[in-house]
Amino acid sequence: MSSRSEFKIVLRYPDGSVAGYSKYNNGISTVLDERGEFLFEVEGVFPPRPRRTSMDWIEKVLERGLPDCRKRFILYVGSRYLVNVKRLPEEEAVQRLRDFYYKGGGKIYDTWIRSVVRGVKNKGIMPPSLESLKNKDREMYQVIKNVLERK
Repeated sequence: MSSRSEFKIVLRYPDGSVAGYSKYNNGISTVLDERGEFLFEVEGVFPPRPRRTSMDWIEKVLERGLPDCRKRFILYVGSRYLVNVKRLPEEEAVQRLRDFYYKGGGKIYDTWIRSVVRGVKNKGIMPPSLESLKNKDREMYQVIKNVLERK
């Protein structure tokens, strides 16, 4: 997000001509066509900014498993990635998360995984970047880093 509370973004067609514009004001973007007529409003910045960070690391962790922090990984990273980035159906996401968890042993309840999957789907929450995870949960970041460094 910008530090400014108001700004305008010019929207363009693929040929470069002006398609309209988006006016951002305190958390809401109002989208107008090239004549300045109202089209719609959305929360947040429109158009959404593209992700510049790779999420390949999440796929590697899901494949390799984690020795620790598995439930936090499912809650904050894996579920968000499978549901809101890869757009997997609920059952497939639950199965992948279950398989991921059991690589490290222990017991996990399908109802908990299903609840997490439904929650992130309803809220549209995206997974954090590896860099932001480093700042938010240093322990999980270190476990992930160790797994990613393995060959």
